[in-house]
Amino acid sequence: MGLETGTYIDSLNSSNPTATDAVSQGDDHIRLIKSTVKATFPNLSNAVTSTHTELNLLDGVTANTTELNYVDVATLGTVEASKAVTADANKDITGVRNLTITGAFSAGSGVATIADVYPVGSIYINAAVATNPATLLGIGTWVAFGSGRVMVGINAADSDFDTVEETGGAKTHTLTISELPSHTHNRPKGWKPAPNSQDVDITGGNGVNVADNMLTDATGGGQAHSIMNPYIVVYMWKRTA
Repeated sequence: MGLETGTYIDSLNSSNPTATDAVSQGDDHIRLIKSTVKATFPNLSNAVTSTHTELNLLDGVTANTTELNYVDVATLGTVEASKAVTADANKDITGVRNLTITGAFSAGSGVATIADVYPVGSIYINAAVATNPATLLGIGTWVAFGSGRVMVGINAADSDFDTVEETGGAKTHTLTISELPSHTHNRPKGWKPAPNSQDVDITGGNGVNVADNMLTDATGGGQAHSIMNPYIVVYMWKRTA
């Protein structure tokens, strides 16, 4: 029969050459085999060491060269731009810049979640954003906390600070007489008592008796004064559920 033709390996007929083919066609068959092998594997320039089992793993893969190059990473566990993320032998990954998660996220053992960082009772503080943390963090129920107040650590030895969320103090205070420092007032020569005391002009000298309970002229406004510590205002929220 005539010599078969083909371009790739799948074009070859394993029944050829037949027993009746001319011996002179043998070299033609050899050349045909060589040309189809080279055409089928045009880029093989070295030995292929993969086993048939390893090669069969690619069965059904439709990725192109660009897509396959995504998994060509230099170091396992280290994130590279435009490459697949692969964990190292310890299942660790480093180098992630931003990670956006859509939907529920379940953390494994030893991984702290936002809910772990902010359990019920936690205080969230922000010096720029007034948004409720339930929106920002995606967890829990939060209420505004500590409006117009500063926080103090608990002190079991002090009855003013021995209960969580106990409140006290004031922005201003008017001193009582008992809170005034101990002091005296000089009564200089020529001092005239207030109208509700004996109207005596004290000039000093012998034989002058001064009435008891003589008052100096009143001064001061009696207004409350500020007792506030230096402060800075922030947004504060408490997680309640």
